[in-house]
Amino acid sequence: MALAGLAAGGLPSSGRAAAADFTTTPPAVPVTVKVGAYEFPPYVTESGGGVTQALLDLLNAEQTDFRFELVRTSPQRRYEDMERGRFDLIAFESLAWGWKGRPVDASRVFLHDAEVFVAKAGPGMDQSYFDRLDDKTVLGRLGYHYAFAGMSADPEVLEKRFNTRLTVTHEGNVRSVAAGRAALAIVTRSFLARFLKANPDMAPQLLVSERTDQIYEHTILVRRDGPVGIAWVNGTLDRLERSGALPALWTRQGIAP
Repeated sequence: MALAGLAAGGLPSSGRAAAADFTTTPPAVPVTVKVGAYEFPPYVTESGGGVTQALLDLLNAEQTDFRFELVRTSPQRRYEDMERGRFDLIAFESLAWGWKGRPVDASRVFLHDAEVFVAKAGPGMDQSYFDRLDDKTVLGRLGYHYAFAGMSADPEVLEKRFNTRLTVTHEGNVRSVAAGRAALAIVTRSFLARFLKANPDMAPQLLVSERTDQIYEHTILVRRDGPVGIAWVNGTLDRLERSGALPALWTRQGIAP
């Protein structure tokens, strides 16, 4: 027999179930982390896509504490934008590119790349052509730091002392060299690999240097007092490296070491 006031099923005699006394904690809202990006193919393309966006997509898929969002900047303006808090970190960077003495911390190196020279192919052209730069016009990218110029990015210094004309496009520089409008262009090696894959007809027209101007040791620079710390960044890079997610990303993007 049911106890007085209760139905046999244990419910109140009114026949209605008592409301469950559960408190549901809403999921935490991810903290937004803004990531600076300037045109730096293949890491950031003219449209804003590229390897950086693919890396952010991976970070957003692999964890829920932070939400990483791309913020456009320029090579020249990136330092001020970071210090003003317009963004919190910037990937595929190096302290040697004008960041020393600024309020940023660098992650461990997580990817290598390089800069190479490109010349127009032709009879008698070989690797010895790249031995001297001082007698040649070089096309470079505005805002970039070049080792042959002592890591200077100053347009006046580059033009007057190193005969380097600065533009805003790697592809245009390579095509100008192929057309004979300049002796050399200096470009990112991973960009050139992608460019030649997309434009195989250009490969026979170009001589690519075995000499590198600099070896990139890519890091992520983190603004001090920002929402994410350098320990979290290094730990996440380590985890994604061990899981194979980072190597797989480099392969998909065509920049595997």
